[in-house]
Amino acid sequence: MTVFHRLSKGADGEMNEEVVNAEVSREFLERIPGGLFRYRAEGERAGQIDYVSKDLLTMFGCETYDEFVALTGCLFSGIVHPDDRARVDREIDEQIARGDVDQVTYRLNRVDGETVWVDDRGRFVRDSDGTAWFYVTLVDITEKVSYQHQMERGNERLEILTALSNDVVFDVDCPSGATEVFGDFEGRFGRKPQMPDLVLRRRCQGECCLDISCFDIEPMMQRVTQGSFVECETSILDSDEQPIWFRYQSFVQFDENGNPVRHVGRLLDTHEMVLRENQFRRKAEHDSLTQLYNREAATTRIEEFLAEEEGPCSFFIIDVDDFKHINDRFGHPEGDRVLREIGSFLGKVMRKEDVVARFGGDEFTIFAKGLGPGPAIENILARIAKGPSVGDGDGDACGCVMPTLSIGAVTCPTPGKTFDEIYQAADETLYEAKRAGKAQAKLRVLE
Repeated sequence: MTVFHRLSKGADGEMNEEVVNAEVSREFLERIPGGLFRYRAEGERAGQIDYVSKDLLTMFGCETYDEFVALTGCLFSGIVHPDDRARVDREIDEQIARGDVDQVTYRLNRVDGETVWVDDRGRFVRDSDGTAWFYVTLVDITEKVSYQHQMERGNERLEILTALSNDVVFDVDCPSGATEVFGDFEGRFGRKPQMPDLVLRRRCQGECCLDISCFDIEPMMQRVTQGSFVECETSILDSDEQPIWFRYQSFVQFDENGNPVRHVGRLLDTHEMVLRENQFRRKAEHDSLTQLYNREAATTRIEEFLAEEEGPCSFFIIDVDDFKHINDRFGHPEGDRVLREIGSFLGKVMRKEDVVARFGGDEFTIFAKGLGPGPAIENILARIAKGPSVGDGDGDACGCVMPTLSIGAVTCPTPGKTFDEIYQAADETLYEAKRAGKAQAKLRVLE
């Protein structure tokens, strides 16, 4: 027997309450939206279900009551997804300890395994005979939970990316002035954010007064520190096989078992910045006339190799024969052209990985990694000594015949030499070549 409180209007127009005892029909219950069921709350039969509505069967993907019993055992624990059962039991116990109602959210243990989230509203009731029951209604909130998860993931994604980049992101609601700031603004700028920091230029006539709230990303920073963070500058080839540069940042979060549970990252557009940096670096490292490495850049690369590598190497100092005569007779513009031609020639003779440089004036140098004593170095020296006037299509311009070259070379079969040592030895060998005549190459082996 269920007690209803029915309101009715009396003859005087006032609303009167009337208590009615009525047996609730199954037809009445079946018309209530959502799933309805009842299960015992205490005793040996605790958790056993003795009533389910038709809508409840539908929520479980069951066509018959027998199918529902086979799936759940006709027990409340059989209704809840196995991964949620311990949590649900704990939350219900905590709430009933404070009153006679509970509200929990969980996934159903559906027959087809589909994920369906429900809002469970239960009431603890003790009948006149002392039997304790839970009367429960279930409402499908799958769409609501999905939306909440999307919002949570979106907010978490924003926090992760903000933590990775050290950027500051703000979001202003113009009508209310409510402003959310994500990122360590105070740590980056030394103070709390103010309206002029976020509104640099007025683009409307409305009154602007921001109520700024800053979100602490320190918990996310701790998670980033504990996870796996990768950051690097890299590129992807476009349809024309040209590199498009970007900064790659990604963060992987792991669970307690070491399994990845979240991978968030971004590709920051740094293409124009990289091109500018490369241009500036090239200007700083290359001789403006010949486009070869300058003395400082070449020396740095040679010293790095000598400090790290264990293989053989060779170093040449190349001097242009009678270069002063060219400048005096044909002028400095023609002398510059000759230096450019020689620089181009040396770059073609040597490999791409070799360090070809203009050390100053008419002095060039070459550092060749992996090149030791033998026929190869002899052939290279003979080729360079002849200069660009032979077999290159280069030659006289404005009546100037390309000059020959004198070379002082050293080769180191084993590591252990410093740059100063090999440079001094090559310089001494160059003077030997000069004394022997023009277009000469002298080689010394440094053991």
